[in-house]
Order: sequence, then C-alpha cells, then structure tokens
Amino acid sequence: MSKCWLPVVSGSLCAARTAVTRRADKWIFPMSEPFFKTDCPSCGAPVHAHSATAVTLVCGYCNSLLLRQDDGVVDTGRDSALLEDFSPLQIGTTGTFGTQNFTLVGRLQARYDVGVWNEWYALFDDGSSGWLAEAGDQYVFTVPAAERPAAEPPPFDALAAGESRLVYRDKAFVASDVRHIILSQAAAEGELPFALPPQMTNRVADWRCEHLFLTTDYAAEPPEIFVGRGVTLEELKLGHIRSSDAIADSAGRLKGSRRAESCPNCGSEVQWIAGLTPTVICPSCHSDLSTDGGKAELVRQNGMRQEQQRRLTLPLGAQGRINGKTYTVIGAVCKDELDPDDAWRMLHGGYVQELYPEGQWTEYLLFEPQSGFLWLVETRQGEWSVSETLNRWPTLQGQSLVPRNGRKLYDYGGRVRYAVGAFYWHIRADDVNYYTDYDQGQSKLCIERSPSEVAWSKSTPVSYAHIREWFGLKADAPAYQAKMTPDRQAFSWPKLLKYVFVLINLPAILTALDRDGFTGFALVAGITAAVAWFIIRAGRFAGLMNEPNQDDEA
Repeated sequence: MSKCWLPVVSGSLCAARTAVTRRADKWIFPMSEPFFKTDCPSCGAPVHAHSATAVTLVCGYCNSLLLRQDDGVVDTGRDSALLEDFSPLQIGTTGTFGTQNFTLVGRLQARYDVGVWNEWYALFDDGSSGWLAEAGDQYVFTVPAAERPAAEPPPFDALAAGESRLVYRDKAFVASDVRHIILSQAAAEGELPFALPPQMTNRVADWRCEHLFLTTDYAAEPPEIFVGRGVTLEELKLGHIRSSDAIADSAGRLKGSRRAESCPNCGSEVQWIAGLTPTVICPSCHSDLSTDGGKAELVRQNGMRQEQQRRLTLPLGAQGRINGKTYTVIGAVCKDELDPDDAWRMLHGGYVQELYPEGQWTEYLLFEPQSGFLWLVETRQGEWSVSETLNRWPTLQGQSLVPRNGRKLYDYGGRVRYAVGAFYWHIRADDVNYYTDYDQGQSKLCIERSPSEVAWSKSTPVSYAHIREWFGLKADAPAYQAKMTPDRQAFSWPKLLKYVFVLINLPAILTALDRDGFTGFALVAGITAAVAWFIIRAGRFAGLMNEPNQDDEA
C-alpha cells in the first residue's frame, strides 16, 4: 500500500524568490566573508548577508524579522522563531549537488493544514542558487529551470494529480501533487531572497518522471519552473551538519527520541517521535493531537473508545529487530477496502449513497532514528508485507500510469477506518484513496491516488514467522473467519444479493405489467424493494456482529 508523503513544494513559495534566483549573483562571497554587515535594530547584535540579493534577514540572537533596505535593515516588528524540528541541517552546512558545491545560507519553515516542511536556500560556488526541500526524512533538491518547456504548463485550474502531463527536455512528467496552499505560520532564519509576509497564498504543482522532479509555481505568469531530483543526505556529502550534542543542547532531546504524555482529552498515555511526527491520534479516545510545540495539544476532540491498540497484532511501542536495526511501531492505520468504482467516484467529487466495506487491512508505521520510516502491512487473510514509498517512480508505458515492467493485478479503494499513534502527516478518519496493484516478480508495485496527490510504493511479502521473530511474538498467526483469495478481498454480498433478487423476479414484474398494468408493477416493485432493503440491513448487521464490542473497550 502506498503512503502519500507531505508535498515537497520546492521552489513554490513566492514569485519574488523566483525573480531573484533566475540570474547568477556574481557578488556572493564564502561564508567567512559576508557581502553585507549591519547591526540588528532590535537587540544590536551583528547581522550578516552572504548574497547581494538577500531581502529578508533574521537576527540569530533575538529572532527579529528584518527587511533589507538600501544600506541598512528595517525591523518588521515580527519575530521569526522556528519550530525546533531536529533537522540535521543548519545555516553553514555544505555539500555537493551534481558537480557543484553549495552552502546553506537560509531556511524557510512552512506550516499548513497537512504538515510542516523546510525550504533551505542554497548558494553554489558559481554564484547560482537552489533549494533543498526537507519533509520528514525525505529530500528534494531543485534549481531554477535553464529553459522553458516546448509547450507551456497547463492552467492551474485544469491540473489533476495523476492525469496532467508536462514535457520538459523530452521527458514526460506526471503531475504528482496539485494543491492550493495557504501558509499562515511561516518562519525563517538566515537570509532569503524575498520578503516574508505574515500569510502566503500560492498555487503549486509538483511533477515526477522516474528520479526527476519538477515544480511549477503559479505565483507568477507564466508559472516559474524549478527542476531537480529526489536526494539522500548521504549522496549530498554534507559537512558542518548539526551534531547530536548540538541538537541536545538546543532542544533538550534528540531527533527520533520517543516522547510520552497524557492525552489532554481522556488522560491516556500517548507516544510520538520527537521532531518527526507532528500529529498523534490518541489510542484510547481517538482525539486528534498536535505535538508541534513539544507537548500534546488537543486539535479535535473525539469520544470514541473502540478498537483500541490491543486489537492490533503489533501494539504501539512494540520493537522489532529488522535487518540488524531496532524499529519501533509508532502508528497504525486500519482501512476498509471499498469497491473501486465507488472509490473512484468519491475521488472525483461524486456522490455515493452507501459504502459497503469489502475487506480490511492494517498498516503499521515503524521508525528507526538512522534509517527513518518503514511500513508493515497486514491483511485480513493474515498475509504480511514490507512496504516503502518510492522516491524514484517506475518507468511508465507511454502516457499511462502503468509501469513498463508490471502486470496489472487489481483496482480497489481504501477508506481510513481508524488510526492510532503518531504520523508524519495529518491523517483523518474517512479519508478515501484509490489503489492499483501491479505484479513485479516477488514484489508488488502500488499506485495510490488521493484528490490532490499520487504516490508509488513497493511491497515485498514476508511470512508471519518473520514477524513473530522480529517482534518476539508468542502467539501464532491470527485466525480469520473468512477465507479470502490473495488478490481480492471478500466481495460485498448484500449488494450482490440485491441485484440477484431483482433479476430473478424480473419475469414476475413483466407478468404483473401484462395483467394489471401499473398497479401490478407497483405491487411487485414494492415487494422487491422491501426484500432488498431487508437483505442490505442483514448485511449491515452481519458486519456489526464482526465489530469489536465497544463495552470491552471502556
């Protein structure tokens, strides 16, 4: 099952930024020799700028947000205190992207309705600039495009994730993330090449083609274009990163350390990973909690006390030794499988009167401080798999979303039934996605679609014996009542029986029409509808009988 990541909207925050990064700055000096020096008008501390195009400066002592004007700076009267997110990057971090060396001289930290991410402003040795986007433990490096595409990007209102295409340098890109973003809590440090308003609104589209990444920023007309690729910190050959001691001194705890606190709604213990999981779902009452400030704060109250973590094969906090590293279960999502037609209709704004779950699966989010996140997926058949989100998309067939080397298995929908624990994005109950699985030898490729995003993942089957060994479980594999095939979940029998009942009564309906006209038809149709309603209600009752007893949860 694919996991949609927070959108990495590198190069997408302000038209002013694109205007200044389009040209090379010949007056950039090494970090040891600032281009511009002055004193902070708020506290008197020295403030430096390393780029001639710097517009916004942040005092490193009092966090005052300063605006550069002529040969001085003006205090905007606003603070720019960053949320301590435990990033290993910092102002002055050096590295190599492609064949060029770079230095990080500024950071924009943006918070919006789905999550938090960092945009690091990088200056290259040749005077050009780029942006290193950081969301969780995934990274994308982009630079201003050297040329315009042969055909201009489509209008923003015409874009659709997974549907729209853009050709750049003979490479066909697919829209992977399309959204209207309102940034209401942006903060900064170092220097940035644009003014930072209190609230920023923009329209952004991200595009992918295998390992390549492209962003179109619709704040300008025509939209500005940034190109790059997904990267790892290891391949950037970074220097001057934050040490564990530095992180501990500034934050009081290390990135990746587990935190525990009482839920402000029900008092039960909740756990999360410091600096990486800004959203927590209480396992007892299912309240939506935010941990941005280092404490669990109530976002949305929920009185549910059902399907607690004791129902899970892997409870929250369970630790497993996988490939020589110790992973911790920090979150779990239970999803209902939906009819693919219903899910597709909902995904495109259509109305579905009733949704009948056809199966169920559970996704476990695991974390290891050095390796990051990992997913384990458990189906109702007792099958397990290891899943990872792909930063490199598979090669696709022509204009389709079908992988070149993969046989289609099936389509299905998924709806979040409940979630417990901590997550790196804001998960909501009843979120609906559309999935398509493809065979790839011993593994499966899965494309997941939401209304604004498309993501690929790869799943590799693993036996329950391995799960039991990894986590030291004593119980045998869970026993399931229904025997379901590996490639499809159980069908929706109430819906099927309704259609069968109407079909077998079709002759009676026709006979009634011949004998009594409209009265006979109405009578038979009424009886048919009543029996169909009874069958559907029976199906719902059967589904409820399989639900956990709420009284047991209290």
